[in-house]
Parts: sequence; C-alpha cells; structure tokens
Amino acid sequence: MNFQIRFSGGHRVELGKPELHEDILTRALDRFGRRLLGVRVFLEDVNGPRGGANKQCRCVLHVRNMPPVVIYDQDENVLTLMQRVARRAAFALSKKSERKQKKALHHRDRREQLQFAG
Repeated sequence: MNFQIRFSGGHRVELGKPELHEDILTRALDRFGRRLLGVRVFLEDVNGPRGGANKQCRCVLHVRNMPPVVIYDQDENVLTLMQRVARRAAFALSKKSERKQKKALHHRDRREQLQFAG
C-alpha cells in the first residue's frame, strides 16, 4: 500500500506524526490487501491556534477496478479524527466490494438464465 500524508495550515506538531496516522490506516485497511493501490491523506488545521473543531481530513482511497473512495471529516482532536476516518474508510471499502460482488453474481446468474432459455 502506498501512503501519502500531506499537512497544511497550523503547526505540524499539532497535526501529529505521519507514522502514527499511517499505522492507524494500515490497521484498518490491511484486510483489503492488493485491491487497495494507494491512500492519500490531506490534514489541515483550519483555524490555527484558535481551537474548536478545526482539524480537517480528506482521505482518498485508490482501489483496483473501482473509482476512488473519498472520506472527509473534521474534529478537534487529530487522533480521534484519524481513527474515525480509518473506520469510515474500511466500512466504505467493504460496502463497495460487497456491491461489486453482488453485481458480478447478478450478471453471472443472468447469463446462466439466458443460456438455459436460448
């Protein structure tokens, strides 16, 4: 899995260590293995030192044979934010792959029905 983590706005110290963010995402997304080509994470401190729910995260997941999956969230605490984004990313990928499998099964069943009918 290829990770890219970018920071903008605020102090990098406040946005946390990239290694920690990568570890959180790796644990959540590890089960998708080879299907997941890359992950891009964009962290931004919108308000700077003023506080509030000002940390924003946009996570773009590049998946084999699927359009990119984008997760967007914000929170005060960067660690909480990354954990929630990782959970949401894993959930979104599992739902997308379930839909893709159901669609493939539906098409296979439809072909079999047409073969028997024709």
